[in-house]
Amino acid sequence: MSADFTSADAMITTPGGEILLQLRDDLPDIRWPAHWVVPGGHAEIGETPYETARRELREETGLDVEALLPFDPVRAEGDTGTIRYFHAIVDVDPARLVLGEGQELRLVPIPEVQGMRVPPDLKDYVRQLEGHLRVGKPRVWAQIDRIHARLAARCAASGESAVENRLRLLADAGAQAGALAAVEADPGRAEELQVRLCEAIVAGMVALRATTPDAATFLSDYLVEAERDSSGGDRAQFEQADHRIE
Repeated sequence: MSADFTSADAMITTPGGEILLQLRDDLPDIRWPAHWVVPGGHAEIGETPYETARRELREETGLDVEALLPFDPVRAEGDTGTIRYFHAIVDVDPARLVLGEGQELRLVPIPEVQGMRVPPDLKDYVRQLEGHLRVGKPRVWAQIDRIHARLAARCAASGESAVENRLRLLADAGAQAGALAAVEADPGRAEELQVRLCEAIVAGMVALRATTPDAATFLSDYLVEAERDSSGGDRAQFEQADHRIE
């Protein structure tokens, strides 16, 4: 992961549309004293941004959220980009929160954040997150995580490997999609082809999730490299990247 980060923040929202905020201490020697912020903090040596966000969230709130997804907002002018943001939709029980830092933890309806004492940049990033939630963008990996959890439980009971299970389904779905692609000119079979492709995509995503809780970041980083290779005109490198996912 990137070495050019100093800290990571975790934006935790609930299925009901609230966001978890932390009231900072009112001390003159800290940044944004007595402001509401999201849990997060500085990286420790050797940590990835994901590891930092997960640790800080656990230390400051008592929540241990494995399925944190990278959230990359459009940065405010002057933002150095050294903070990495993560997001997860969690059914938070306020009674189980443990205040590890600051004055208070509170679940707040997301639209109310704009009227609170919150750092201006964070207000903008929360607004962007709210927009993403409206169109459901972050939910894809949350759904993948739930599928993985159910699959992992079944495989643990049967003694089967979750990765092997998904890879077998991926191979089956890919073979079916390949066969259907030969008749893609037939409008009547287009939806059938699309379903098979979706099966292959989901199987691949769940297989990736079975290898790491930070699957979303891994795929995001891979896509950045693949896009760079394709736009840079280096066809050989892009074909190598293509070959690695076959």
